[in-house]
Amino acid sequence: MKKQINGQLIWFISSFIVFHIILLIMHGEKEVFWYLYTGIMMIAGISYVFYQRDINSKRLLQSIGYGLIGAVCLVILQLILSSIYSGLSYASLLKELIHAGVFYKIQMLVTILIAIPCHELYMRTILQHQLQEKFSQPFISIVISALASSSLFLYLDDISIFIFIFLAQFILSILYFYTRRMITSYIAQVAAIIILVIIFG
Repeated sequence: MKKQINGQLIWFISSFIVFHIILLIMHGEKEVFWYLYTGIMMIAGISYVFYQRDINSKRLLQSIGYGLIGAVCLVILQLILSSIYSGLSYASLLKELIHAGVFYKIQMLVTILIAIPCHELYMRTILQHQLQEKFSQPFISIVISALASSSLFLYLDDISIFIFIFLAQFILSILYFYTRRMITSYIAQVAAIIILVIIFG
């Protein structure tokens, strides 16, 4: 393990604390969560100044292929969990989105085109990448990045959604660890959304 903390991790830790403070202050104002989260992720997009492609990353087509496999895994996860707990069904998740302030299709488009890429840039290429460099055991970086990603959704006050997001982020973290490309985890999420819409829409 390398003990030195570089500028990227300092940026992540300081901004991550600020983001949680903002969400904590606004806790209870559930209908504005989407606006807060999207705004936070746009700020997190500043992480692009630190971005450097991992020289050990997989080829682009391979990464996209693994992303599509990841999408299938995410869909299977949702189907399994929804069969166990109805609160995680497609219809219930849509209701939760509405409660969180998502009323229009354009908002979902903003989420797909802006919020998700910024989230992946922030959590994968900054946090997870740096943890992979510092810890020899990949499980540590995978779990920590999954916990950090899902922790932003604790303010929805629904433990079942938190668990679902944590498990989904765990899968995405594994995908990133294997391909070292954020496009893999991005493709997995977008493709999973499209598949679920096709199935249930």
